[in-house]
Amino acid sequence: MSTTDDWTVGFFDEPYTELFPFPGDAQSDVEVDALVRLLPSPPAHVLDVACGPGRHAVRLAGRGYAVTGVDTSVQFLGVARAAAAALGLTSIDFVEADMRALEFERRFDAAINLFTAWGYFDDETNQRVLDSVAAALRPRGRFVLDVMNRDWLASAYVAKDWVQLRDGAFVVSERVFDPVAGTNVVNHRWHAADGEPRERAHRLRVYTATELDRMLRAAGLEPVAWYGGFDLAPLEFRSRRLLVVSEGMA
Repeated sequence: MSTTDDWTVGFFDEPYTELFPFPGDAQSDVEVDALVRLLPSPPAHVLDVACGPGRHAVRLAGRGYAVTGVDTSVQFLGVARAAAAALGLTSIDFVEADMRALEFERRFDAAINLFTAWGYFDDETNQRVLDSVAAALRPRGRFVLDVMNRDWLASAYVAKDWVQLRDGAFVVSERVFDPVAGTNVVNHRWHAADGEPRERAHRLRVYTATELDRMLRAAGLEPVAWYGGFDLAPLEFRSRRLLVVSEGMA
C-alpha cells in the first residue's frame, strides 16, 4: 500500500462486516444510552459522521432526536434507510457524503463519530475533517468521538491472526504498526469460494490522547471529558477505547 492510496474506496462492503463485525443490538443500546447522557437533550439535531448502517442514528431518532447520517457506503446507507423506514421514523435523513467534503454550516447541536471511523487519512486531512465537523456545529455544540486507544493498542498488539468468513474462507490478517508515524497498516489475504486469491488492506492513523487534544482544540473544539468507552469509565492507558467529548469554543 503506497502512501497515496485511498484505501477507503470500496472497502466498506462485504466482507468488511465479517472482518469487523458491528456490535449487536444489546451493545448498540448500551452505546446509545451513553450517548443520550453526553448529548444535548432531544429534539437536538445530531450529525452522525460515517454513520454506517445507522446503528446509532436510528436509535437516537427513536429517542426523539433529529438525525442526519452521512456515509460513503451506498450499501450501509440502504440498510440504515430500511431500518428507519421499518420503524416509521421521520426525524432522520441519510446522505451519501464523504467526511472530507462536509458542507454544513452551524446547523447541528451535536455531532458523533464512532467505531473508529476517523483517522483514515493523513494528519492534514484528518484535521480537516475535525475542522468541518466543528464548522457544522452551532455555538457550544457537542462532538463525541470514539476511537481505538493507542496506548492499549501498543500494549496488546497482535501482528498476525485469522478469521473465518461465512463462506468458509480463512482470512489471514498481517499488521505493521509504525510507532513514529502512529500508523497501523493491516493486510487481509484469503481465497474466495471460486479459488481466486483476494487481498485488501487498510491504514489507520492511531492518535494518542495528547495528539487528539491538540487537534480538537485546533479545530475550535474544547475537550470537556475523556472516557475509556461507552461505560463512561475514566480513560486509562489500559482502556481499549478512547471516547472524548468536546464542545465548540464559540
